[in-house]
Amino acid sequence: MSPPLDLASFFRGAVPDFSAFRDPDYSYRTERTTTVFSGRPEEWQNYLVLPWNERRNHWLDIDIKLEPKEKTWHFVARNAESTFWAERLQEGFLWVRNHLQVSPRALEVFDELLFENRFNFVNDLHLHATLPLPSEATREVRFDDRQTPVETDIVLNAKVLDEVLERWESLEKKAGDTKRLGVMWPIIRRVISQLGYPSYPRDRFKDRIALTCKVSFLSIQILFAEKKRGKLLPNEAGNEYMLYLSRRDGIPIENLFERHAYFRMFHDLSFLRKERYYDDFKDAMYVVVRDYLDERYLRISVAGVMPGMLEWMAPMNYSWRKPGKIERPTPGKGRFGILDTEDYKAWKKMEGPLLDSGFAMLRQLGVGQFGRVYEAVNLKNSKIPQHVAVKVDRIRKGHKKEAIQAVETIMDISRGLSLCPHVIRVHDAGKLKSVKSTYHILQLVNGDTLDNLIGVTGTEHASVYRPPITRTSVQDLKREYLKAIRSTGGEAWRRDRASLPFTHDLSLSQALDIMTSTLLWLEEAHEAGFAINDLKNGNLMLSRRGQLKGIDLDTYSPIFTPLDKLPDFFFLAVTLLMFVLRVFTEGHDENIKASGLLGDMHALDEMLHTIWRFGDLSAQSEGRVESEQVIQWLLTIIDHSRNGTYASEPEAFSQTIDDLIQLKRNLTIEEMVLD
Repeated sequence: MSPPLDLASFFRGAVPDFSAFRDPDYSYRTERTTTVFSGRPEEWQNYLVLPWNERRNHWLDIDIKLEPKEKTWHFVARNAESTFWAERLQEGFLWVRNHLQVSPRALEVFDELLFENRFNFVNDLHLHATLPLPSEATREVRFDDRQTPVETDIVLNAKVLDEVLERWESLEKKAGDTKRLGVMWPIIRRVISQLGYPSYPRDRFKDRIALTCKVSFLSIQILFAEKKRGKLLPNEAGNEYMLYLSRRDGIPIENLFERHAYFRMFHDLSFLRKERYYDDFKDAMYVVVRDYLDERYLRISVAGVMPGMLEWMAPMNYSWRKPGKIERPTPGKGRFGILDTEDYKAWKKMEGPLLDSGFAMLRQLGVGQFGRVYEAVNLKNSKIPQHVAVKVDRIRKGHKKEAIQAVETIMDISRGLSLCPHVIRVHDAGKLKSVKSTYHILQLVNGDTLDNLIGVTGTEHASVYRPPITRTSVQDLKREYLKAIRSTGGEAWRRDRASLPFTHDLSLSQALDIMTSTLLWLEEAHEAGFAINDLKNGNLMLSRRGQLKGIDLDTYSPIFTPLDKLPDFFFLAVTLLMFVLRVFTEGHDENIKASGLLGDMHALDEMLHTIWRFGDLSAQSEGRVESEQVIQWLLTIIDHSRNGTYASEPEAFSQTIDDLIQLKRNLTIEEMVLD
């Protein structure tokens, strides 16, 4: 472990309180691997620990029967109380189809959601409701003792049923189908969405983005009559749905497009009102939806081990005085992430120029070799999220031209990676003239880097690696890699920045969850045509909601040949080895060393067996997974990464990821819960 900080050397006067408070939103311990997009960890934990039958604590019980050849559906009530809702859904889906007759592309998407999801036809499909559900709806799969799926349930939040029923009963008798559709849309939309969601997504985040794109396209066609002067104008259905959300969330109906995240997304997707743009601008649609879902992402297992925020790192509270103006407290050492005099001077230097650019600083998030990162409020730009991270890099003397070119390059790279949900978003960039610095407006990821969380800070290679313009041989690449590895000492300064580790040792399922996201990050970047070149735990950020993001796009570069991917896999082998040795070892034993293990798979095999602390997996999983399967998977990916197999055989890398996902499911999943 790093030596303790001499805090008195950093502060004049009283040392601030460094004790970590445990935010109940994030500190609830759970081993569930489910990823959802609403609610809080403890709410989902309380729900998931309920036995299957106890969750079905509402009388709603409907069979769903889909006929893909005839493109028909049947909602069949299984008790008298459910008859009303079965009839409403039966006619509501018909209203949707009738409404979409004038929008043939939207009608095709509607049919895709209902009839092209093969998981809707592998076992019985039911509709239920429940009271404690942390979301408006979810899709759950129940397994038998042999892990065979036997039942799929779409589960609605009973509170939503009551809210919709109250409005339905107040409708005038002459209300038309469009208005009735708007009243029922909170339920119909959720049922359509869950019917379109696959039961076994490879990457839940990517699949959820794709699904939300389709449902948003349908919603815009159904709820809005036209787009005029840049604004969506609701029809009768839209008015009813907006009224529902306004009442539920306490936002005046006239402010929904400005203050409600879902309607802000609709505003950004307003081009979809012309349905031909659905196919023409799929990438733009994907990015908008990704940004919307990013803030809702919750991976329950990892969120449960994330540390709370150090009290002195908490951001400023602020209040709006008028559009574009906020009131904040005075910054000072020992709070708002300002650790010492150097931090304070940097804050005062940057505060004015950033405010002139439309960003008010709330706290310092971190310090790098070439600059600093701040959390800020976006005061002016409606196309950028309200809370962002601002990375400020100083321009070295005599390197102004290169600095400006670097800004342009990163923006180009960011646009190329915008479809990769495991890569941080860069919203904007520019130059702060008065302080000779460049800045990047980044997606705010409220959490910490993986090296801090597992305790390897300062032991990885320094972030000075820059790829050459061309690569000609494997030998050259190995020399690049060895040069970077030898620069480990350059990161030692990072130990002097206070941070917190995971709240407790990771379980195996939690460790596998994090490794899965790491591999998906690398796979996505390569598929987008970019090499990372500086892959390490320190360049992976984990949010307190359990979301992993690759950060620091400074070293990314285009891939021209498989050679350009080799350094990523060399570094992946090192990164995984450091992660595994730290996380798999009881109490993070400092005597466990990685030296020599990469070049000797037999020695690594012996080491993994020696440090294994997760017990007999066969007994834990009722024979579905053996401990040896996990160890052999680790040996395979580290060996194939270090010898370059994956650089020339991307399909082998994808298969290795699939194997890990299957191991996780066999080990930990009793059911699939998809919010």
